[in-house]
Amino acid sequence: MRALPALLAATALLAGACSDDGPISRPLDDDGSESPGDLAGDDGNARSGDGRSGDGGARFVRALRPFADCSAFIDHVRAAALERVGPYGLDGGGGYWIAEDVALEEMAVDDVAVPAEAPASEPADEPAGGDAGSDPSYTGTNVQELGIDEPDIIKTDGERILVISNNVLTYVDLTDGDPRVAGELSLPEGWGHELFFSGDRAFVLTNGGGWAVPMPVEPLVDAGGDAEAQFADAAAESISPYPPEYQAPAAVILEIDLTDPRRLHVAATLTIEGQYLSARAIGDRVRLAVTSPPQQLPWVYPQSPAGEDRAEQTNREIVEQSTLDDWIPGYEVSASGGTSTGPLLACDRVHHPAEFSGFDMITVVDLDLATGIDDGFTPREAVGVLASGQTVYSSNDRFYVATTKWAGADLVRDDDRFRDWTDDYETDLHAFAISTDAPTEYVASGSVAGTLLNQFSLDEHEGHLRVITTDGSPWDERNRSESVLTVFAERGDTLEPVGRVGGLGKGEQLFSARLMDDIGFAVTFRQIDPFYVLDLSEPTEPRVVGELKIPGFSTYLHPVGDRHVLGIGQAATEEGVPLGLKLSLFDVSDPADPREVSVWTMEGATSPVEHDHRAFQMWGSTAIVPVQSWAGDVTGAVLFDIGDTIAEIGRIDHVGDVVDSSDCRPVDPDALTPESELFWMARDGHVQVCDADDRGGWGGWYCDPIPARDLVHWYRDPATAEAEFAAIGLSDDGRVEICWPDGYYHDAIQRSLVIGGTLWTMSPTTLQGNLLDGLAVTARIDLR
Repeated sequence: MRALPALLAATALLAGACSDDGPISRPLDDDGSESPGDLAGDDGNARSGDGRSGDGGARFVRALRPFADCSAFIDHVRAAALERVGPYGLDGGGGYWIAEDVALEEMAVDDVAVPAEAPASEPADEPAGGDAGSDPSYTGTNVQELGIDEPDIIKTDGERILVISNNVLTYVDLTDGDPRVAGELSLPEGWGHELFFSGDRAFVLTNGGGWAVPMPVEPLVDAGGDAEAQFADAAAESISPYPPEYQAPAAVILEIDLTDPRRLHVAATLTIEGQYLSARAIGDRVRLAVTSPPQQLPWVYPQSPAGEDRAEQTNREIVEQSTLDDWIPGYEVSASGGTSTGPLLACDRVHHPAEFSGFDMITVVDLDLATGIDDGFTPREAVGVLASGQTVYSSNDRFYVATTKWAGADLVRDDDRFRDWTDDYETDLHAFAISTDAPTEYVASGSVAGTLLNQFSLDEHEGHLRVITTDGSPWDERNRSESVLTVFAERGDTLEPVGRVGGLGKGEQLFSARLMDDIGFAVTFRQIDPFYVLDLSEPTEPRVVGELKIPGFSTYLHPVGDRHVLGIGQAATEEGVPLGLKLSLFDVSDPADPREVSVWTMEGATSPVEHDHRAFQMWGSTAIVPVQSWAGDVTGAVLFDIGDTIAEIGRIDHVGDVVDSSDCRPVDPDALTPESELFWMARDGHVQVCDADDRGGWGGWYCDPIPARDLVHWYRDPATAEAEFAAIGLSDDGRVEICWPDGYYHDAIQRSLVIGGTLWTMSPTTLQGNLLDGLAVTARIDLR
């Protein structure tokens, strides 16, 4: 998977071929800054590839320090909250709020305590229940880093398949050659269910309601009288200052006992106050990231602006009386031996930036599939950062969480300040040391200008973290964007920028990235897709060595062999209008001259691979791509042979045999005018006309009936409607049915696995086996 970097052996001197208007590579000084000479063009005028001057586009002054004890922690959060609390609480509570006096300035960093160096990680064991590693008999989850498994909705170990669909875990036994459902388990309600499994234990990771939190309500305090007295009076009269408790979102980890598939059951449940972000597994060791806002402070609200001063006074008292339980996320473990609860983190395991970073808490929690939750979960091993988190990436020895900052409401309402804040927008990066036999430890932090796209914006190689960001905040709509690659080195407790290259896609957004060893690829798009090749062999001097401009864009990039990269995204017009699914095969054997050598397109189609890399699968030279098309061309998966070209092998679906028993008649688009909305629907075969007593429906499709009396309102001119109704034979009491494949959702393939010679595909309702040789159906398992 990482064979492509060898291509860069002879390209180090080719970067000078880039034009003056193209990407600009700059080594950074020891302090992480660029020298003035590096920013000057040939004419001596200052020039910066990312719209900044002299700061390198990255800052490394955000090292964190641990709290000495719980007194230090509560003093810190109370002081920060008292500076920001108002008549409406903390203006939304969590998030990343900007203080008035420090919103746009970099604050000095106090001396920080450097955490003890974490143990180096040992060689990784086989990944848990997914990434097949070196096992050639089956595939696992398509992961970013080989050997580092990612959770998913389907997993296999070659002898069984575990599937999560419709809140049900299904255990499929493959051992006797006759695939069968050996057990099922209904899961608690929630969203985003995904799993790891190993041996006789699975972890199901999800978000769901589960933490009881009181919710404040307004009005409570008016302008006349004492706010505290009103609060007390309300309590004395049994009038709650907030409504009954509601179930706040919680991260829920279910330990499933797989010993007897006929009796699948939840052996233990870990509930954490907050939101589950993502997880990674090396061998049986799982690290999961949770972000938790403070959710339990019972703010009072004014009845009108005249009562704001009194409401603020009461809210300040609420802050002053707050306790650790109000700020540190809690946990609950439920198992056969009973229930245990408590704070998720010890105070001295929480780290914080020297400058304000909000009241959310990022927590990295260690779990072990070998020991389970009941015996193996130790809250003191969790480590936290007083900040929010969104994006997760892991290498073999480092677990990274990236922070997206949020603007306070007062900042958003001030256009000038919000624009300045957007221009200076940064993403914070936090690194945690991981090992197979030691607790996770926080080690370093840094900050980089701009916004991350997704986990593929991050990659680590030989101790250097490479990050691609796009200038501005996620809410910048001025199209002033540009993408920049920054290389960081870990020095002490800081991630320091040591190299960068900017100027990628000026005025465009980053759509995909893939960084591997000494080579990287990036795609930006607005109207035309520039495909960039980056030389990463020298960390202090990353370079853009090749660029290709083509219509359309790729949102997922997958290396194929040592010469090619497969891009999956959308075809588009030269004006940037998407047309449908596109696969592009890029020949990067000459990094200075990347070429698009083969293309496959399907008009009007999409693929879940465009937004979720786990939907893609590769078996040898065969790529399996789920495809959905409103036009009815396919709702299933397309198989391709990826060699020097893209060759379609075949298509499969989960629709099954359908008998068409409709009495209705397809509408001929030639009978309609191009100005008619029905014309464009009928052109794709979606429309039929029915008399009043006709049996409708279209075999295997879902049809929406529209009576003629309602359809007439689609037309501005009743005479045009009358003429068209006559042309297609629609009577006054008849109807038109607009139909599309019922399987567009129910039968839409989401994932695929290959086990031996069988391709297994999963849709929300079906797990299906097809022989790779000829694609004959061998098994259909109902997941409804």
